[in-house]
Amino acid sequence: MNIQMNTASNTMSELQKKIDLIGNNIANVNTNGYKRQEASFSDALVQSIEKQVGQQHEVGRNTPYGLRIGAGAILSQTAVRNEQGSVRQTDRPLDFMIQGENAYFRVSSEDGVSYTKDGSFQVQPVLNSNQVSLVTANGDAILGANNQPVVFDADYETLQMNENGVLEVSYKDSAKQPTEIQMGIAQVNRTNSLEKIGGNLYRLAGTEAEQIANGNLQLINLSQQNDGSVSIKQGALEASNVELSDEMTELIATQRLFQSQGRAISYADDMMGLVNSIKG
Repeated sequence: MNIQMNTASNTMSELQKKIDLIGNNIANVNTNGYKRQEASFSDALVQSIEKQVGQQHEVGRNTPYGLRIGAGAILSQTAVRNEQGSVRQTDRPLDFMIQGENAYFRVSSEDGVSYTKDGSFQVQPVLNSNQVSLVTANGDAILGANNQPVVFDADYETLQMNENGVLEVSYKDSAKQPTEIQMGIAQVNRTNSLEKIGGNLYRLAGTEAEQIANGNLQLINLSQQNDGSVSIKQGALEASNVELSDEMTELIATQRLFQSQGRAISYADDMMGLVNSIKG
């Protein structure tokens, strides 16, 4: 009975992690560029009990030698699904959407370079200057193709970005020449290597140079190399790829499985009580 109780309790513990994962997906259904996560399970085999001493006593046996006792299921992998979310039109000049599943804006954060799909940007004054920088909602600087923060004069009037990622800044003074800035775009070839670090940001292990060397990362200039698979749309944002109906269905199914494991523990406890009550 202890085996049954251990198996069920271990499985319940892992199912709770999946429920938490689904809850996180549901909570971010309206988060710009959020990518849903999926849980995969595998069996936990922990011990093997030999029925006989020596294989000569198992002549004619068709099933595997010995008795293998498992300890329920374990959460083996948490995968991020990178399917493109739907287009959400905002008509806000500082909203930008990357069209392309494996492409990300590059962000300068405290831990180095991070990546995001959330193109809802702001402008922030640069200290001790008459310039402003393009930043995320958390205040992290957006990087251009030159690996420097996107910075321009504070007396700007309009911002226009074409599909090749060229940001043109025009100024209130018509005699002042517009500024053109090429956005820095990163293309990640193995998206399962991205790690969520909060704030709608991702990062890769090691340095960008290491990731470029092993073929996982490409820093692309859309004005120079563009096969049409990646482009930028201004005045729009990428919505979350979470389907609320699918998540609710998965949540109900997981909760029912969780309840069944709880009943298994209850049945095992009843059987143990029955065995203990038997008097010889």
